[in-house]
Parts: sequence; structure tokens; C-alpha cells
Amino acid sequence: MRRPVLLLAAAFTAALLLSGCAGPATGGTAAGSSPMATPSPSPAMATPTPTPTAAARAVHLSIGALAVSTIDATGTTIATTPYSGGAPAMVAFLSAAIGVAPTVARTDPETGCSGAATTYTWAAGFLVDVPDTENPPLYTWTVQARSAQVGDTGLTVQSSTGLVVGTDVSASAAALPADQKIDEYQDGTGPLVFEVAGRTAEDKPYGGAALVGRGGVLSAIAAPAGLGKFYC
Repeated sequence: MRRPVLLLAAAFTAALLLSGCAGPATGGTAAGSSPMATPSPSPAMATPTPTPTAAARAVHLSIGALAVSTIDATGTTIATTPYSGGAPAMVAFLSAAIGVAPTVARTDPETGCSGAATTYTWAAGFLVDVPDTENPPLYTWTVQARSAQVGDTGLTVQSSTGLVVGTDVSASAAALPADQKIDEYQDGTGPLVFEVAGRTAEDKPYGGAALVGRGGVLSAIAAPAGLGKFYC
């Protein structure tokens, strides 16, 4: 009768050994299951490169009583340089706007309008004249234009009130107060002050000046000179 007991004990021991072998392995993957995928990091969001804004291109040079400005095609002022900054600053400003350096020349004191002067010329009819001896406001340094355009890009030169050399300005001249124009021949010709910067000791206006020729055609613009600039 002892043999069945021994057989049962042996069977029980074998069962324990088998169950120990069939237990789950620590740290392993269960049979038949898919391994966990490691999530890939999301790509970093690329920062868009800002599109550079095109610099506004000047199409007009506006000569006023107090300053000269560059203006774009929409009529917006790009930059302004006042006469109070001095002639060197104005020469630098105009050179940058026009795109070329000026030709520099000296004026003989015997033939110059106000004695010896240095003249900076960018094109026929467009210059800055700087007398050696200034006597403001009538004979100070001036920006002068006797042409409607200047530079390779064809900058239009105009007064701050829209006057352009070569055009009929009879209507504009007629609308000005009497003391802002000199019509010596009573025929619509003569210089006028299109924008007043101030008045002389004799109460004469000066500022942005223009010369009107026969037939009411504008022949020159100058500033900050007074009307006397055109009597040289």
C-alpha cells in the first residue's frame, strides 16, 4: 500500500516543477503580444522666415521752404532733410536719393551771384550752391532745380506745392497773395514764393521760391533762397 502514496508524492512534485517552469518570465514580453512602440518625437515647428519688405523707391524730390523730401509712388514721404542741418548734410542726402555723387566746382568771386561759392551739380540744372560768405535769408546756400527730372531713375523734381519745371503755373501764381510774387512786367512772369518760411526785416516773404517765365511756364525752383536769388 505504500507504493501508491509514493507515486502520488512523485506526481505532486513533478506538477510543482512543471508549474514553476511555465510561470511568466520577469521583464519579458508575453507570447503572442506586440512589443510597445516607442513614440517618435514630434518634429520641431519651423519658424517661417519673414519676407523682407522691399524698400520704398523714391520717384519725387520735393523742394520746400524748410526741407527737401523724397516721396514714393503712393505720395508717401520716405525721408526728409531740413536746410537747418547745413549744406553738407543736404549734399549727402541728395547724393543718396539721386544715386550718384555730384561734380564739385568753385565759382569765381567776380562772376558769382553772391561772391565766391562752391557748387555741387548732379545733372544739368540741378545743384546746391554754397556761397563762401552767407547773408541769410536772401543769399544763403540753396538747392536749385532748372530741370523737371534728375538722376538715372528719372526722379521728378517738384516744389512742395506740386510745381514742376516746364509746366504752366499761371493759375497757381494767380492764386498767391500779392506779396508772394513779383510781376514787374505785368504779364504773369517773375519770381514767386510758393511756400513761406519767414519774412525779412523789410517784411518780405522768403522760403521756397520759383521763377516764372514767359507764357507762365515755370523755369526754376530754389530754396531756401528768397526771391532775390533769381536776380543774379
